[in-house]
Amino acid sequence: MARHKIGFRRSLIAVLVMAVSLVMVAASTVVAAYPKATGNINDFAGVLTSEDKSNLEALVNAVLDQTGTTFAAAIVEDHGDESIEEYAVHLYETWGIGKKGEDKGLLVVISMAEHDMRAEVGYGLEPVITDARAGDVLDEMIPYFREGEYGKGLYAGFLVAANYVAKDAGVTLDLKAATKEYEGFYVEPSYPPFGLLALLLGIPMLAITYFAVRGRRCPRCKSRLAVTDRVIQQATYDTGGLAMTVLHCSKCGYHHETPRKTSRLQRPGAGGGSPMGPGPFWGGSGRGGRSSGGFSGPRGFGGGRSGGGGASRKW
Repeated sequence: MARHKIGFRRSLIAVLVMAVSLVMVAASTVVAAYPKATGNINDFAGVLTSEDKSNLEALVNAVLDQTGTTFAAAIVEDHGDESIEEYAVHLYETWGIGKKGEDKGLLVVISMAEHDMRAEVGYGLEPVITDARAGDVLDEMIPYFREGEYGKGLYAGFLVAANYVAKDAGVTLDLKAATKEYEGFYVEPSYPPFGLLALLLGIPMLAITYFAVRGRRCPRCKSRLAVTDRVIQQATYDTGGLAMTVLHCSKCGYHHETPRKTSRLQRPGAGGGSPMGPGPFWGGSGRGGRSSGGFSGPRGFGGGRSGGGGASRKW
């Protein structure tokens, strides 16, 4: 009888050890899905030229130095089983973009396989980069992306965001292109000053049209729908959250809201065998693609949190 009890205990311990091992392996796999930031501009798919990177870095550095706002980009091969919204908020939280407590950051995620893009906005930047303005940032990128000009597209989008941030901070940005090819972005902005135009012409509808999301088609009138995402319940490290995808047509009034669950956040450095170092961006090596390299490290990454707001597009 005693031998039977001992054998049962040993079997139970073995089962528990196996279960814990499986959980640790699963956690390691999840963490490894989010690549480690090597700079503010992270090209894990290898689509940017060295000229693109140097100009983008010059822009985000100028914005950080002159406004205190951190811009970052991640170009990945794909976003796996998560939606682009879930992937972006998890990556933002893992990297910790922006200073802790201020959360003034903007992350643009580009997923090559799905042709998805997402502008994820930090808590502290949400009053400045609203969901509609995040849509403006991405809309500026789309024409370039369709021509395979990913560096110029990112640059144009970041420039839109930079102007919003600078206006809110009450500063005039002093921007200098790293190469001659990018100088034209400063002379002739690729988007019109719609706020001033609406004021002069007295047509508020211009601003509404500008802020509308040009993505999916309305099932009624076939116009382009505005697509926004609203966080209802923020995900935590212990439980998932709840978000609402909102489709709206400004032409005929069509409106549709779809609730969806979001995955719980993954704790940075929760597993995977990698030693935890200082800062908020440790973990696995990413899901694929080659890193662009050549960066001294991310600037303005200090434990900032995502506000869950932003916009998503396809190109």
